[in-house]
Amino acid sequence: MQDFDDNAKRRIRWLTRRGLLELDIILGRFMTHAFDQLSNEELAVFVALMDLPDPEILALINQSEGCTDSEFEPVLAKIRQAQ
Repeated sequence: MQDFDDNAKRRIRWLTRRGLLELDIILGRFMTHAFDQLSNEELAVFVALMDLPDPEILALINQSEGCTDSEFEPVLAKIRQAQ
């Protein structure tokens, strides 16, 4: 498991700057309210989530039909709760 220091967390914060305004708003709320409580394991999952294309991330957050990934679900639930 990777250990995330303050510099790594700053880089992760930068990853949340996306191309979709709606996604920027959702992730901004999450970063403000829940990001600092993530475990290192959850941070690793969050980084993997940020590697996906914007429309796919938004579909996963919105629980669009046919868009499921159990690996991301615990982190997605926290993102949804922060809205």
